[in-house]
Amino acid sequence: MKDEQFRINTLRGLACMLLVAYHVIGSDQTNGLKIADGFYRTISDLLSYLRMPLFTFLSGIVYAYKPCQTNAVNFLQKKARRLLLPMLTVGTVFELLQQFISGDKPVVDSWFLLHIIPVAHYWFVESLFMVFILVTILEKVKFLNNYKTWAIVLFVSAMLYCMPITWPYFSFSGFIYLTPFFLAGMGVQRYNLITIPNRPLALVALLPMVALFALTYINILPMWEPRTLPALLIGFAACITLLALGLKSKLLARIGAFSYSIYLFHVFFTAFARILFGKLGMVHVEQIFIVSLTAGIVGPIIIEKILARFSLLGVLFLGKAPKKPHALQAPTPVHSNMA
Repeated sequence: MKDEQFRINTLRGLACMLLVAYHVIGSDQTNGLKIADGFYRTISDLLSYLRMPLFTFLSGIVYAYKPCQTNAVNFLQKKARRLLLPMLTVGTVFELLQQFISGDKPVVDSWFLLHIIPVAHYWFVESLFMVFILVTILEKVKFLNNYKTWAIVLFVSAMLYCMPITWPYFSFSGFIYLTPFFLAGMGVQRYNLITIPNRPLALVALLPMVALFALTYINILPMWEPRTLPALLIGFAACITLLALGLKSKLLARIGAFSYSIYLFHVFFTAFARILFGKLGMVHVEQIFIVSLTAGIVGPIIIEKILARFSLLGVLFLGKAPKKPHALQAPTPVHSNMA
């Protein structure tokens, strides 16, 4: 694994851990471990500054490696297969299971609007596809070809981020939320804005970041809502700080290599582990948290390895390119060496 890819996968692995932990704990006291307050709740809320911004920031960096330069239609077709197809299949399975588990209680207001109104956390892939559409257009009109026009586009996206623009369909609000972080990651990579690792920069940024999180934890500073300027700036600073640190971890990098599958499937395993061990009488929050977190990481990796063996399932549930049939080869001469 190349050194740069190693670092990116390490951060992807970290983002996966944060995301799975968030869904184990629950977004509020009505789901997950149903924790209303205390250490887990406060830490989970604090990390909202980082979770999805980091995923999106890294997506921007990876895009900068292979940007859309010529065939925009082909580029978007591949992104649709990779993002929208698993969103439709896995997201629909998720909603059907929700309906089955909840019994008579409806979990979807209108099945005709399924995915038009985003399904659970799958809003992210829908929003990310919209970001790719925008970036493809910006590439075509050459607004991302130099540092100055990129900075203007980033500034405009940041202004829109802070405006009360909401629309429930096609995860448009999520698109507004993600765009500045994607553009920031793309720009950092494309224009070589920082060297990696850059420990002096990371340390200068890390100390105030730790202080800010600590002051928020003890309620001296408020918890800013998403789509506010402080949340945007904290998200930028946290992503750049982590990138500048140049973190490398074999374990996190191995997890990060399966980041998309973990994003798609982790909720099935965290919920199953939480329900199962709850029925078995495991009541300690720490035990359930560790078991569910582990299940949410390991389970999707196993699922990807299984699905990837079958071309059609790999396409439908992972968005992978269909496997090409092996071309017929001429018989190997008797006296040739066998590889």
